[in-house]
Amino acid sequence: MIADRYKVLITVVEEKSLSGAANKLGYTPSGISRMIATLEDEAGIKLFKRSKAGVTPTNECLQLLPAARNIVYYAEQYDQLASEFCGLSKGSLTIGTSYSSYNRWIIQVIREFNEIYPHIDIKLVQKNSTLLTKAVENHETDIGIVSKRDGDVEWMQLRKDPMVAWVSKDSKYAEMGYVPIEAFAHEDYIDPYPDEDTDTKRVLNKHGITPEIKYTVNDTYAAVCLVEAGLGISLMNGLDTREWENQIGILPTRPQSYIDIGIISSKRSELSPAARKFMEFVQERI
Repeated sequence: MIADRYKVLITVVEEKSLSGAANKLGYTPSGISRMIATLEDEAGIKLFKRSKAGVTPTNECLQLLPAARNIVYYAEQYDQLASEFCGLSKGSLTIGTSYSSYNRWIIQVIREFNEIYPHIDIKLVQKNSTLLTKAVENHETDIGIVSKRDGDVEWMQLRKDPMVAWVSKDSKYAEMGYVPIEAFAHEDYIDPYPDEDTDTKRVLNKHGITPEIKYTVNDTYAAVCLVEAGLGISLMNGLDTREWENQIGILPTRPQSYIDIGIISSKRSELSPAARKFMEFVQERI
């Protein structure tokens, strides 16, 4: 099937090697190499630069990649539509979450869905809201639980989540019962996930605040430990706080900021049958 070749192309780009793509897709490296060579012959261009370190996509390859993703996506839709005539007997779904606190809920929904549609393969991924929104737009992921971002996607609201301040138990703010938003401009600040487009950054930017960054972390527990030790304060999503209440002070900010959290998917007309069924299944349980 021609779509298989484009799936190989996408996987080689993601894995950055022919052998990595072969392992992931169940081909031999020589089989992967032949399919890439066929695509290059058909397109009349080089798609990859080869070196001892692996393969690197050319600029032309990167420009063709969105079209390749669409070919694979709509080929999968074709297969699922044909399958739907027989009772949706097969298909696949990729579901992403930006908030680990929603994992238990979405896995319960998946378990119930699987009882009705046992032959739908489901893959779970974790990405921040910005990356996950782009992944849904680009048909790399079918459904995502995210905070609201601009994008050409369908939106289903789940909740409004308050942003909260993390402080040590003996902090002066613990006595006050809240943290003024301006405090983040002069207190030692623990910056969570500094290289990502987070809700924290968006809220601080909205208020025109440049925090006094003392520490950066890419792990929530590390942030908890720094706050607990009295080394600074941080700003986090309320969803991420429940399990840490015994270790640190979790306080509202003034003014309070709320983040819209919901489920995104492609436009309904573009959803695969499996994704459409799953979204209907989710709507019944919200």
